[in-house]
Amino acid sequence: MQIERDTRGVELGPNQYEDAEGYIAPLPAGFGPRSNPLGEFPTGPGIGQRLPDVVALNSDGKSVDVHSDRDGKPVVLVFTRSAVW
Repeated sequence: MQIERDTRGVELGPNQYEDAEGYIAPLPAGFGPRSNPLGEFPTGPGIGQRLPDVVALNSDGKSVDVHSDRDGKPVVLVFTRSAVW
C-alpha cells in the first residue's frame, strides 16, 4: 500500500515553510517528521481488538508486557512522537 503524503504548503523564506494548516517549521511539508498522510491509511487495531504482543519500557525504564502485566484489566496505550520546533 502506497501512502500519499500531504505536501501542501509554501516557502516563506530561508528554512521557513508554512503547511496547509498554517504551521511554520524549518522543513517543508511532506519531508522528514512532517510526512502527514492523506486519505485512508492503516492506523493499527480498532477499539476492542486485541493488540499484538507488546513489550516496551515505561517512563521509569522498567520493562512492561502489555498482556501479562495488566492482569486482565483494560489498558490504554499511548504513542507520542516529537514535533519539529
